[in-house]
Amino acid sequence: MRHIEVTCDRPAADILVTRVDVCDEASFRASGVLDLYYELFPPHERDDPDDIVRWVLTDDVGELRCFELDGEQISYRLDSRYVILRAEGRAIGLGFFTYDHASRLIYCNYVGVHRDWRRGGMAREFYRETIKLFDSELFTDNLGVVLEVEPFDGDSLERIIDDLERSGERQLAAHDQETVRKFLRITWYDKLGHSFLVDARSRLPLSCRSPCLDPELPRAAWAGEEAGYWLMWHARPGVVPDAHDLWRAAVETIYVEILAKSLVAEDAQRRRDYWKYTTGLVADTLRATDAERVGLGSYLGPDDRPWLPRWRQLGIDLPI
Repeated sequence: MRHIEVTCDRPAADILVTRVDVCDEASFRASGVLDLYYELFPPHERDDPDDIVRWVLTDDVGELRCFELDGEQISYRLDSRYVILRAEGRAIGLGFFTYDHASRLIYCNYVGVHRDWRRGGMAREFYRETIKLFDSELFTDNLGVVLEVEPFDGDSLERIIDDLERSGERQLAAHDQETVRKFLRITWYDKLGHSFLVDARSRLPLSCRSPCLDPELPRAAWAGEEAGYWLMWHARPGVVPDAHDLWRAAVETIYVEILAKSLVAEDAQRRRDYWKYTTGLVADTLRATDAERVGLGSYLGPDDRPWLPRWRQLGIDLPI
């Protein structure tokens, strides 16, 4: 258990990690972290709590797992951890991370802190201390952290800010709020030192598609459940990867090693088509960028469109 303090009027908080400080289902549920999870994330973004418990306490525990598909032995080795930020006897923050032993990448599924505790940089310190803990104790040979972010449209963001500046209004329509939230989430990771995987010529983020997350849906429905993402990356100190190799490793780690293998292993023979679908989608993504010069960069607005300072000037409090 680690303690963190920030410059604010709040007491110090503790960082607890599953299978280190929280070792059984009863303790995990009693921490209140699942209640916080339900408060922070909308229904369409939530995993089943029973699945979360299973992943972090019994399934993804760093052991080699195998299944057979069409005579081929397929293996994977994952270590998933829930990280809980606790203060005043209750969970005030959470993070869900999965370490893939094959690629040595840490995948950040999500992270969040209760709105009442975000003052004074608590969320940033929680994230930073979590990564330090992984580097020094839990995943000591990791290369860095990769995560998905939802793309935002720069022209739409420009229009939203222009309209607010001209009108003096402080209310945003729901779809405009979502555009701004996507942007603000990215700025948060940018402040933490994360970079986009970008096309080195256009400097725009490379796009990938997440497969349908429910293999039990009819095959015809899978394509409609896909989602587009940009990938962000933060290297462990001293690690200087080749950007093209990193892009391939990140896409394969997230969508094959972590997603597809875990889902197919539950019922490999019946989910043969789902395996072909997910691996095919990943192959298409990598083929589409194979000839691109992949680089690392930021995408918070060209010099002539300083979105973040202009948004801050508006003084609108929009939780992300």
